[in-house]
Amino acid sequence: MNRLRVSVILFSGVLVLSQCGTPSPPVCHTVPRDSRQDPAVYIGQAHAAWDEVGRLRGAERDQAIVRYNTAVRHLFDQLHCGRGGSLEERSARMGTTIDESRTLGSGLRLADLDAITPSSQISTKAIGQRHTVSGMGLPMVGWHKTAEEGKPRWEFEPPTGVPLNLTAMLTFPAGKPPEWNFVYPGKVDTVTMGGATVPMAADWSAPSAFYWQMSNLDDLDIAKALLPSRFSDETKLYLSSPYDPNRIPLVLVHGLNSSPGAFKRLYNELNREPWFRKNYQVWFFSYPTGNNWLYSAARFREEMAKATAFVKKQGPAPNWDRMVVVGHSMGGVITSASLKRPDFGIYDAFSAKRFDQLKVNEQTKEGIRLMTMYEPLKPPARVIFMAAPLQGSPLADRFFSAILIKLIHLPKNLTINLVDFTMNDLSALALKGRGSSKGWFTSIGSLSPEYPAYKVLRGLPYRQGLKVDSIIGDRGRGDTPNSSDGIVPYWSSHIAPVESELIVPSGHSVQACPAAAVETKRILKMHMGAGAVIVKREQRGSAHDSKTGTPVRTKEPGTGG
Repeated sequence: MNRLRVSVILFSGVLVLSQCGTPSPPVCHTVPRDSRQDPAVYIGQAHAAWDEVGRLRGAERDQAIVRYNTAVRHLFDQLHCGRGGSLEERSARMGTTIDESRTLGSGLRLADLDAITPSSQISTKAIGQRHTVSGMGLPMVGWHKTAEEGKPRWEFEPPTGVPLNLTAMLTFPAGKPPEWNFVYPGKVDTVTMGGATVPMAADWSAPSAFYWQMSNLDDLDIAKALLPSRFSDETKLYLSSPYDPNRIPLVLVHGLNSSPGAFKRLYNELNREPWFRKNYQVWFFSYPTGNNWLYSAARFREEMAKATAFVKKQGPAPNWDRMVVVGHSMGGVITSASLKRPDFGIYDAFSAKRFDQLKVNEQTKEGIRLMTMYEPLKPPARVIFMAAPLQGSPLADRFFSAILIKLIHLPKNLTINLVDFTMNDLSALALKGRGSSKGWFTSIGSLSPEYPAYKVLRGLPYRQGLKVDSIIGDRGRGDTPNSSDGIVPYWSSHIAPVESELIVPSGHSVQACPAAAVETKRILKMHMGAGAVIVKREQRGSAHDSKTGTPVRTKEPGTGG
């Protein structure tokens, strides 16, 4: 066992070292062969097509848009891939100018970008279906690299960098040279020329796909589970874009052996919707998943408190208290625990000594208090559980889990709210003779149905006013209530009362299931007060229609039982 542990730790260490450093965005050094004509030729083609779009209709207009976009693509190849000088200098050599007066989104301007890449060159395979809008212009992704430590950043800025969704247009102002415009298609979605208004082209998937290619948030999931001590400082909330007080926060909390990247497919499906982009802003909670979930929940509450304090300093935030949290797997357990008031219940479940009789230093006492005696979070207003083992997972008690527990290298020092205490101090508590042998200080051990905190939390109500929805997988077998997603059985994920519960034909990765994305959209659209859907009650016991595979709702929204 010792040899196995050393081998796994060495392997994880190699992974850590092999992926150090920031990925570099692609660089185009040579203009593609089919774009090497005199730029005046392409400008003439683009201008002629621009004029045609303004006066033609139907299929002829569509053909003119294709000609315009083709000419703009060739010109951008020369602008992007040409050697020598800045974008502005290369643009001038082509006989064009660049409009640098407008912001591109996130408060950034063209000069702030570290790279700009056509969306067509970015693979979206890792995040699912590519969602585009046909129209005029060339969709692309701008990349702004995160500032180095010690230099100004916006609050909760994600590591590595921020992608910007852009559409490149070459316009033809009267009496002036042709002008490049780089526009966020969420703000400007049509183009007007002559008497015609046509859609602007957009790619709503490429920026997200590019972010995950460049980001390190979803790297080394196994190492983060086995070596949580290596990644403890990376326990943080991150924003997908600079804070917007007018949008509803959507906080995504991932599960065991996972990362914020677990939500990349769900985010891709949500972000395609105009109503979602207008009304919601995504936050990610990232944490090493080898730690006991009680500790990770304390860190989650700490980060949420920091975010709330930040928001209050910014001024009015009408939608902050309307926050929605989505918790997948162990992320659902972390979220669920943080929405109840345990008083002394959790502490008493572990310790045979009264809290005031503990013979530990004050820092350790405060750490225990933060982990086990706390006020429930407010916000959120709603939580969506996805495949959450809210009463534990039997797999945590299996033989292979016992092996994994011994492989997890826990941090020696723990910190919550700037309070430092040691794992040895916690181990010295009177755990009624059970904790150490079962690995309860690890994430896997704490997911055992025998874990004492589960029994306590099961009997506690959620904070008053909280709305709860649940999405559960059954692997497509249609055997609910005797179902399982392969990791978590239905009896563990099922809770009552809830606003809605939906069984989908999925394994444990419910957050990547298309049916779960549809249900999440329904809930979020209803939550923002528009497009409420009344779904007929279905008979419990069938997870999906045997002919169509349609998910079956086992709770009607709003019935609560």
